[in-house]
Amino acid sequence: MILLHPGNPPGEAEFDLAPRKHATLDGLRLGLLGNSKLNADNVLNAVGDLLNERYKIVSTHHMTKPSFSHPAPAEIVEEMTESCDVVIAGVGD
Repeated sequence: MILLHPGNPPGEAEFDLAPRKHATLDGLRLGLLGNSKLNADNVLNAVGDLLNERYKIVSTHHMTKPSFSHPAPAEIVEEMTESCDVVIAGVGD
């Protein structure tokens, strides 16, 4: 009997992080974008609360996409782009 493991072999891989535009969230405007699924807003609110506790976030702007199965409408993208320095998109179920 031959047993095959479909996963990657164990080992340590080193990766470089993508360049960051901001070194910290202090002084930034936070955007939270929900996907309209159940609990997405709850999770995003919890993440927003946590980030507001840890950093000096200037403002938090929360929006929700009308449908999880479609990209955010241009109006939402434009508003988030103008009013936020960073945006976290959340998924719920």
